[in-house]
Amino acid sequence: MSNEAMGQKAPAKLIQLFHCEPFMILEQRCHLCGSDSFQVMYEPGKSEPRKDPACRITDHEPDSSLRVVTCRRCGLSFLNPHTEDCSVKDGYVNMADDKYVREAAGRRKAARLVLRRLRKYKSGGRLLDIGCATGFLMDEAAKLGWEVQGVELSQWGVDYARHQLGLKNVFQGSLSDANFPRAYFDAVIMTDVIEHLPDPKAVLRDVRLILKPDGVFCCTTPDIDSTVSKLLKAKWWGIKRLHYYYFNRKTLGKLFAASGFTSLAMGSHARTFSLGYWFTNLADYMPAMKRVAAFIARQRGLAAFSICFDLGDQLVAFARRSREMKYLPELEYEPQEKSPVLKKKVIVVLPAYNAAKTLAVTVKDIPRAIVDDIILVDDHSTDNTAEVARQLGVKVIRHERNKGYGGNQKTCYHHALELGAEVVVMVHPDYQYDPTEIPRLVEPIIKGKADAVFGSRMMKGGALVGGMPNWKYNANILLTALENVVLGIYLTEYHSGFRAYSRAYLNRVNFAANSDGFVFDTEIIVQGVLKFMRFEEVPIRTRYFDEASSIKLWPSIVYGLNILKTLIKFQVYKLGWRFRQFD
Repeated sequence: MSNEAMGQKAPAKLIQLFHCEPFMILEQRCHLCGSDSFQVMYEPGKSEPRKDPACRITDHEPDSSLRVVTCRRCGLSFLNPHTEDCSVKDGYVNMADDKYVREAAGRRKAARLVLRRLRKYKSGGRLLDIGCATGFLMDEAAKLGWEVQGVELSQWGVDYARHQLGLKNVFQGSLSDANFPRAYFDAVIMTDVIEHLPDPKAVLRDVRLILKPDGVFCCTTPDIDSTVSKLLKAKWWGIKRLHYYYFNRKTLGKLFAASGFTSLAMGSHARTFSLGYWFTNLADYMPAMKRVAAFIARQRGLAAFSICFDLGDQLVAFARRSREMKYLPELEYEPQEKSPVLKKKVIVVLPAYNAAKTLAVTVKDIPRAIVDDIILVDDHSTDNTAEVARQLGVKVIRHERNKGYGGNQKTCYHHALELGAEVVVMVHPDYQYDPTEIPRLVEPIIKGKADAVFGSRMMKGGALVGGMPNWKYNANILLTALENVVLGIYLTEYHSGFRAYSRAYLNRVNFAANSDGFVFDTEIIVQGVLKFMRFEEVPIRTRYFDEASSIKLWPSIVYGLNILKTLIKFQVYKLGWRFRQFD
């Protein structure tokens, strides 16, 4: 074996690649472990380097002029030597690939598969797509309610995303050039990007800093340990002149660990392309398929037929920021926001039924300095609740029939969202709850620390001090304990009538499919748990007096049984059963 194959460094060489100006290429040490001991996996063939200088995403033509080695210490495979020249970046900046766009339907379906897997860990918020190409994944994510941004080197790709798809938040350049704020994104995705990076550890460290502490990173990349790769060897389409690194599950996990991430899951990723695309590319590897590919290309209907197929040679991986001690200062970093209380539109909603006696004092205590609007939904009251509300300058929506407590809240939230609310506060207008606490309730949402905040009567003894009956207090404690065990979160109370939701929370849960009864309050929390929403509580005082509304014993029993039913539905949903309200 040659000295180079044994891992000894060869002298630096000047060569000409892609028929551009000569530049320096060097023997590489392993990017993961720094070892200079490697074995040659694929030697360069006798063919000349590719003459076409263009970079294209859909370029799958075999290139036998490449030399791939595997590190003896950690197992990472990589091109050795590989280029250290700006012409590689220039190739991406000047890239245009119409063939890529022609497969838009399949690429969108593949994007939806990635986003569907992402929902297991994070279902909404700010999403960054690095190497977003023409923006198909961004567009699909936006349809699911994500607030999307993209980074792409190709000017052609950026122009397509902006002008054809209407995606304005696409930055043309590199991630470091984009200069995103720290702890900003809920999810970062890189599809078929990480293998192109000269320094993937450095890029992943940058990704770690712009992810929120509970954010999720997702990437896809070719799997060099796959059966297809082993069968095709150096002719495998994953071996490309612009693929610096070739990962498998083990080395990708090591890259995550070295960059400050903890792996969540890895699996194979299916591709979706037209039949014509599949056979045209297979013909590059199997000459016998050329006639079949030509025949299919002539049959337009057949050629356009879409097929989703998992060859097992593409990895999709999910990771979170590591919680090792050395990373704790990063995890505790909080973005600084100026005037947090004034930055978002806060709307208070009052689900009312026969609340005329207590409405004036409730509205009087709502801090108008931070509340932009108040909406009262009168659930077909038999008193003059609606008239009193109008006299107080409150927006009134009146139901023509009684829709129930849950039905009332649905109307409240729909109208608040229509008015552009960024934070919606729900408070019962019976004056049991103290509206002066609204600033404390909305602060965690405005600061980005929570998606929902509940005023808890059970913290600091607020319920008993306020006069809650003992039987109701004990029932509340028991139900809350059971809900915590089943849902896997910890709240001191699930039944408060004083709570705040972010706009994102209400947009992502299907609250319209919930009950019209009292169990609505529990169902909307369960929906949030399934969407990985963040909950916080603040202690509040409550008042129990004769004019305040209160659920009697029998309705309370029915309410408890409905909560048990909801928890059972949650458990079977996790086992694979489907319920429309949870989807």
